[in-house]
Amino acid sequence: MWSNCVAEQVAGPVRSPLRNAAPLAMGWLLVACATPGPGPDAGAGLDDRRFDRAAAAVEAGVESESLPLLRDLAADYPALAGPEVNLGIVHAAAGRDAEAEAHFRRALGVAPGHAAAWSELGIVLRRQGRLAEADEAYLRALAADPDYPLAWRNRGVLLDLYLGRSDDALECYQRYLKLVGGRDADPLVARWVAELELRSGSRVAGR
Repeated sequence: MWSNCVAEQVAGPVRSPLRNAAPLAMGWLLVACATPGPGPDAGAGLDDRRFDRAAAAVEAGVESESLPLLRDLAADYPALAGPEVNLGIVHAAAGRDAEAEAHFRRALGVAPGHAAAWSELGIVLRRQGRLAEADEAYLRALAADPDYPLAWRNRGVLLDLYLGRSDDALECYQRYLKLVGGRDADPLVARWVAELELRSGSRVAGR
């Protein structure tokens, strides 16, 4: 199955290891290969060099170059979810959450099972205080791809810091660490897990 590769910077909120601290910054990872939707032009443009230029511009954070390229690609390849996902990521990085949400939803209209789009939408919804909708978006991401690590991580942050569901958050963080290669792969999340495990053990001992 062919998939068109446009770099997708997937935001994972980075939080403090302190339980009562707010998230500090956005963490960025690069994933590749946006899932094409159905349609006769789903495989078109494999050799369109604009995809490479757009990927480089997104990775470099050069919005003045990435936005026009991605808009053109979205218009020229409406059966591809990738350009819309990347447009959402660029707008989200600039704090334009309404625009980001619109692009993620367009991507999902093309590819309803696009795990990255659902996970990114969850971040935008969480930032707007739409916590139940954010959780639903993360659950949709995980239904689409149960092995998508950032959806587990991002849902863990939501459950931990915003919804007060520490036991469920711990499970999410543990699933994330298992998928990325263990505690050494992400020492920050490993610290969150150790903290939550300690608190969970204290609750059990106090009963």
